[in-house]
Amino acid sequence: MITSRFKDLIRRSFNSLGYDIRKLEDKNCDLNLYRDVFPRDSIANKRFYNIGAGDFRHPFWTNIDLRSKWYKKAQGDSEFINFDLFSLKKLPIPSNSAELVYSSHTIEHINDEAAQNMFNESYRILKKGGIFRVTTPNINIEVRAYKNNDRSFFYWIDTYSMPENYNRIKIRMPMNKASTQQIFLFHFASIVSELHTDRTLPKISDKEFDKLFSTLDYEEALNYCTSKCSIRTAEKVPREPYELVE
Repeated sequence: MITSRFKDLIRRSFNSLGYDIRKLEDKNCDLNLYRDVFPRDSIANKRFYNIGAGDFRHPFWTNIDLRSKWYKKAQGDSEFINFDLFSLKKLPIPSNSAELVYSSHTIEHINDEAAQNMFNESYRILKKGGIFRVTTPNINIEVRAYKNNDRSFFYWIDTYSMPENYNRIKIRMPMNKASTQQIFLFHFASIVSELHTDRTLPKISDKEFDKLFSTLDYEEALNYCTSKCSIRTAEKVPREPYELVE
């Protein structure tokens, strides 16, 4: 057994190098809570659904996502419902059967019709009293960051300034070389940003972008930008984060 003194020595050694050692949390520590709250049948049949799940894993949950190159490593050989939200089809799940439906950072990547269908389908499959939770970025904060030229808000700039990363998300240059306008535009309507490598659609310049947000209500400006996107064009390249298409 490792003594507390030896543990402390290891911890201080790693701290001096700028690292911190912490005990790994048990990711399945909530299993008994599920068993206390939900029916055995729902647990056995994994009637808890994560739409746009990415690399999410939980033994009682069923993932719903589109098989993609972006999440190829994370998805691996794991079982999930392969579903394209743009298809506007019904989810292959019985009505009134789900306990919980959750979706995080997904609706900002789809158009209004697909989002409405996702909401309708979530309502259809949920049991009476079931819960549907959605989380998404706060566009109000992003608009404020753009208007204040607060580049520190866009924390992903450094990540997508490395060649292996900016090539992967189809941008023409390191993100730290782009204007704040184009970085913000790429986050919610990427294919019409001058950053995007696609050249089949007209791009929105910094000057045009600034004019939109200075002359229109910000929601109208946002809708104008997304209205210039194209699902068909976007589908020619892998769907990556920071791409909303309308």
